[in-house]
Amino acid sequence: KIALTSFATAPLLAAQQILGVPRAQGSAFAMANPAAAQPNFYLWGAWKKRTITQPFLTKKVPGTLKKIVLGESFVVALTETGQVITWGKDQKNGCLGLGFDDSGQPVVNRDTPQDVEKLNDVTDIQMGSEHVVALTASGQVYCWGNGSKGQLGIGKWETQFQPQKVETLANDQVSQILVVKNSTFALTTFGSIYAWGDNKDNILGLEESRIAMTESPMKLTLLGEMRVRKMELFEGKTIIAHVQANQAEGNMSQFDIEPVQVEKDDYEVEIFQGIDEMRKAMEKTQEWWNHLLNIKHGQPYDLPQDASVTMALPSEHTMTIDDDLTVEPERLHRAERHLDALVNAAVQELKRTQQLPGTRNVRFILCMFIDECRLRREKVQRTIGARQLVDAKRRSREISAYSVIDFSENANEGIRRIIAVTKELQQLLDGVKTIQPVDVLSQELKVTLTECLECKLQLHDTRVELLKAADAKPCDPMLPALRIIKDRWDSLKSFSLYALYQECEKKELDFGGNDDEHLAYLVKASNAQIDQLLQIHKDSIISHDTLVPGLCYDLLRENAELRKMTNSYQLHVLMLYHGKNVSNANIGMNPEVEDGTSGPMISM
Repeated sequence: KIALTSFATAPLLAAQQILGVPRAQGSAFAMANPAAAQPNFYLWGAWKKRTITQPFLTKKVPGTLKKIVLGESFVVALTETGQVITWGKDQKNGCLGLGFDDSGQPVVNRDTPQDVEKLNDVTDIQMGSEHVVALTASGQVYCWGNGSKGQLGIGKWETQFQPQKVETLANDQVSQILVVKNSTFALTTFGSIYAWGDNKDNILGLEESRIAMTESPMKLTLLGEMRVRKMELFEGKTIIAHVQANQAEGNMSQFDIEPVQVEKDDYEVEIFQGIDEMRKAMEKTQEWWNHLLNIKHGQPYDLPQDASVTMALPSEHTMTIDDDLTVEPERLHRAERHLDALVNAAVQELKRTQQLPGTRNVRFILCMFIDECRLRREKVQRTIGARQLVDAKRRSREISAYSVIDFSENANEGIRRIIAVTKELQQLLDGVKTIQPVDVLSQELKVTLTECLECKLQLHDTRVELLKAADAKPCDPMLPALRIIKDRWDSLKSFSLYALYQECEKKELDFGGNDDEHLAYLVKASNAQIDQLLQIHKDSIISHDTLVPGLCYDLLRENAELRKMTNSYQLHVLMLYHGKNVSNANIGMNPEVEDGTSGPMISM
């Protein structure tokens, strides 16, 4: 019986020793100054490796405690006044947060409660497996303890024996913190979640799930544009993020300013309205900017002449050409969609403020942000186009080349092999024609690649005709060049205006309710498709064949110009059919040809 009693009470005695509970007058575990102590909390149940079956009262700290977290052999407590207090023993991880003693050794053991320096006005504390996180009233986050898995979020992996501020979040106001073992989460007042630390099973929820751990906060971009109002932990391993309701979208501020009923003249009212709009715009722009910084692709490249600039930036905000060359294409398209969303959101805010008085500075800030997003989106689109062209050129290396060595050999076998290679080249050319570059360099690269493939196809067809001639079969030396013209002609006919219209509707492009602008956009996009063929037509030394009469190429050009006008007319009819209000019937009906004169007119 004695042995059983001693075994059952051992966890309780150990807990009493750590917490400093006075069991009896003169006990070895009694506080040095019992008069200063007051009841703090009762404790029972499972605690780390201990099971405490009897509730007992802890008297350790003067004043009222708001929250406590328990380590293996130590306690971290938060008082109602916002002070963090620790005591106990932690020789492994430094979770006491008491820094170093006079000899330079870390403080790992304290029997009496000690204030944690550098922390004031703390509103919450959280404990992971080996680290502690604190949130202040000003929205700043501090971490200390073991950093071997990046859970401290300070860009270092070493153990920290005193609180360290998470500088990456210094410009954000954090409203909630959450800890899951060695993973840390922070929710800002703008509804964004940042995560860092151990990413086993992608517990951090990162877009790049292959990251094993991260030592700096990363924004959860997979949450999209939804604003999170609070985080919740279920069964210690599942994170639940409650999103902001639509009716509360516009009210993300922590403080509401009640209007003061004071009579002012119109000029003063406009000034205060402008100041309030400036505050709202800066808050929204700051939120959008933080999201923009987490869209890695589209950022400026780190060039050698910008070394002084890149050294001042965090590592996650740097970008190299290799990053764009090796990233999956889907991530580039996702970055393009995110940038589109930011542009649309900023444009809507700009439209809202255009008619408001005293908002000139607001419009200036929004216009700068919109231009920044558009430039980054254009860079992503250029990268996508360039990657598609580079991939097409690389695929050409996979096509097995075939050359006729002796025209006296079996002509049928030579023709069969050439036609097989020609089929692969034609498929490659069809793929190149579908690429839509957005910059001059990529456009010229596409034209050059198209011309090279057309020349190669014509060369193969010429070889076939030569083999036919060598075998005394009917042949036509003009046929290869005519096939190229027919291929260009087919490209004009295969272009779908309805697909262009559907794509525009799918993207939900905003034309401000002006259907004339909508039609002008469609006409411009349609003409751009035809202009690509006309651009090849200009390189006559390459794209024209001397065996073909010039009339054939002139007819092709005239057909392309006529199709511009017919496409404009068909788009006009298509929009009227879908109930659009198009008032300008002359849009796209008088295109300019390359010499600056009006295009071909149809005689009625």
